[in-house]
Amino acid sequence: MLRAISRSLVAACCLLLAGAPLGAAEPRMLTPDERRAEFFARFAADQRPAEPRAPEHLQECVGGMAGIYPCDEVDLLEFMPIATLGGGNANDIWGWTDPLDGKEYALVGRTNGTAFVDISTPTNSVYLGNLPTHTGSSSWRDVKVYANHAFIVSDANGNHGMQVFDLTRLRNVVSPPVTFTADAWYGNAGSVHNIAINEATGFAFLVGTANGTTTCSGGLHMVNIQNPQSPTFAGCFSTHGYTHDTQCVVYAGPDAAHVGKEICFSSNGPSEQIGIVDVTNKNAPAILSSTPYAGSSYPHQGWLTEDHRYFLLDDELDESDFGHNTRTRVWDVSDLEAPVLLGHFSSPTAAIDHNQYVRGNYTFQANYRSGLRILRIDDPAQAQLTQVGYFDTYTPNDFANFDGAWSVYPYFESGVVIVSSIGEGLFVLQPTGLCDVPTDPTGLAATPNGDNRIDLAWTGSGVSGNTFVVERALGGCGGTFEELTSGLVAPSFSDLTPSGGITYGYRVRERDSSGLCQSGYSACVAAQTTGACTAPPSFAGLASATNPAAATCRIDLAWTAATPLCAGPVTYNVYRDANPDFVPAPGNLIASGVGGTSWQDFTAPSLQPVTYVVRAFDASSGAEESNDVHRSTVATGPITDGTFATGAEPGEPPLDTFGSPLPERAPDHAGWHAVDTRQRTGLNSFHSSTGSNLCTTLEADLELTAGQASQLSFWTAWDIESGWDGGVLDISTNGGSSWQRLTPAGGYPGSITNSGNACGLPVGSGVFNGTSQFTFQQKTIGLGSWAGQAVRLRWQYSSDTAVNEEGWYVDDIAVTHTQVPSACLDSVLLVADHEEGDTSDWSSTQN
Repeated sequence: MLRAISRSLVAACCLLLAGAPLGAAEPRMLTPDERRAEFFARFAADQRPAEPRAPEHLQECVGGMAGIYPCDEVDLLEFMPIATLGGGNANDIWGWTDPLDGKEYALVGRTNGTAFVDISTPTNSVYLGNLPTHTGSSSWRDVKVYANHAFIVSDANGNHGMQVFDLTRLRNVVSPPVTFTADAWYGNAGSVHNIAINEATGFAFLVGTANGTTTCSGGLHMVNIQNPQSPTFAGCFSTHGYTHDTQCVVYAGPDAAHVGKEICFSSNGPSEQIGIVDVTNKNAPAILSSTPYAGSSYPHQGWLTEDHRYFLLDDELDESDFGHNTRTRVWDVSDLEAPVLLGHFSSPTAAIDHNQYVRGNYTFQANYRSGLRILRIDDPAQAQLTQVGYFDTYTPNDFANFDGAWSVYPYFESGVVIVSSIGEGLFVLQPTGLCDVPTDPTGLAATPNGDNRIDLAWTGSGVSGNTFVVERALGGCGGTFEELTSGLVAPSFSDLTPSGGITYGYRVRERDSSGLCQSGYSACVAAQTTGACTAPPSFAGLASATNPAAATCRIDLAWTAATPLCAGPVTYNVYRDANPDFVPAPGNLIASGVGGTSWQDFTAPSLQPVTYVVRAFDASSGAEESNDVHRSTVATGPITDGTFATGAEPGEPPLDTFGSPLPERAPDHAGWHAVDTRQRTGLNSFHSSTGSNLCTTLEADLELTAGQASQLSFWTAWDIESGWDGGVLDISTNGGSSWQRLTPAGGYPGSITNSGNACGLPVGSGVFNGTSQFTFQQKTIGLGSWAGQAVRLRWQYSSDTAVNEEGWYVDDIAVTHTQVPSACLDSVLLVADHEEGDTSDWSSTQN
């Protein structure tokens, strides 16, 4: 295979093709273009299709394993298979934190698009949707973020150019997953290997460019993105030729001659050099240095330490070319015109290194088959690094091949780290024990200092680089604390926003320089100051949002009265949105100045989920409190006889995929998921997950109509090990406390012939099993014996500890003669006319 061919052998082969006999002369070295072509060929030779894998949630790293994944000091919070993210293979990854609410999102590049995932609740991450590729599919896609926009490029992909996507659109995805469109497109560069963005200046740097109107010889193609949706060409740097990756910063390191300038640190791949370029003047970039190094093969990517004194480099082909273990090279770049290679760290595995990013005193590396590797930067002057954690996303081996972890993003404030793995998918991880936790702050004092001011002071650890977070609670130490400020260097702070006459509680915690570790809280202290009363009311939020199932659409809201902390009076503002996680804002305010403790919404749409937030407002202080209590419901008409139907499509009724009480399933915490791998109709089907020792269930709670013979029908396909594993259907009339087996018309196609499956299906049980049954078949079951009863149906998939196949698919489920909600009548016109005193249309609107 091409991946096993050394540089010299490739060169020798090239001479043979040209007619030169072996041994006639030393084989020539490859040109940069030939070297790049060889790299692409070797990468392509290792690619494999994605394999269906079971989603997993919350696997602590215990005894060197997190579920099926080898690990050390890194817990698995969520694994989302590539099939769930839209299919293809994964490539680059980046992150975005919404500045409005702090929610965190993963941006996952794939061969055929970019997936967006809400990871703000990491163990229940939500795939929001896909931005399709601008042209065709490609193994290479790269994404970075600036000003709440994602900028996406793709290599070996015609005139893909740069897609621009407004990330604030992720706040309001009603029925995920959805298909997005780009908000802007830049086409001066067509095929682009990578993109770097300097967020401090608002410039993007496209590298490895081909096609398009301006390729810059594959070097730095500079784009002004200060107006994100109107990118404009800013300049070229082509002297170094092809650049594989770069990091561009406003330099703040020890080389005084260049402080404050915009400097790019480039890994120049086929030329086997690292380049440092001053790009402050985009029309006239200046070379500062271009430096080769011993043992080079293909300098791929690197990242500066936070003091800009050292540069950590990964070389993508040296492991396979020279047979040594993974090497991280440490450069002294304190003199930008004369960088010095200090040495290297050698990993315990042979895997190829790919991408790394520095946060604080750690570098987080995605090293293909050895997965995520976390190194502590102990003494970079001596090239001393220490591996302090890892999570292996590719379990078969750690060989020097091009599959496994592609990239990593370690910059979320939560400390969560996300990793993209080529054939596997998205890993949401939590490193543990990577730093010395600061001691808790002590001696916190809160002193009133004039009107509407309270001064705080405390004692911290004294460790250089650590910072402090101050939290405040309205009403004193028993109140609900909210962050007041963060990033404080000094152990003091003046709160200039307290209300006069109101008691506040304060507490402080300390964070280490990496932001990954923080202390516990200091003891709380309470204080009160003088001045104008500016406090909002004390309010617990919306207590209930109820659908009365009336003929006309209506939602009834109720709450407990707020307590004014100033003079009052208190009124209430009502917010509504289709997004269950929405942030209250003027755009979703539907009522203000509401009195009392209840309100009826006559404008709720029929059969569409909506979410409400109610906030209290004090007219005397002009302040609205900020509770985050969300209540969701659906406005429907009366319950009536009908057909329940779902096929895992967006907007269709979801089913409970984690209903089984069996402890056997707990180790994998896996359940059925909506996937697009196989389906009978539409985009998705329900999939059992696949893996050893699984007991997963798909469940539906229904009320069957009295006096009617209900029938269950569904379409199914499967790939389940014969004899050992299987799928069955059950029914319960007591909420799942006990179950009765259901048999499809015509019986089950297989049976259990061996014991040991996770759900405990006995030998002799009829089941769905057998391999490669991928043509969907319709199955029916009569439910007339349970007419008039509330029932729970379940599809149960069980595997043993050994061989497992692709799993069980179920689609287009329908149950006739069930009690389902009818549509309600839109009452907007009715209520508006009535409130204005016009009752002429009352009876006709009611009809």
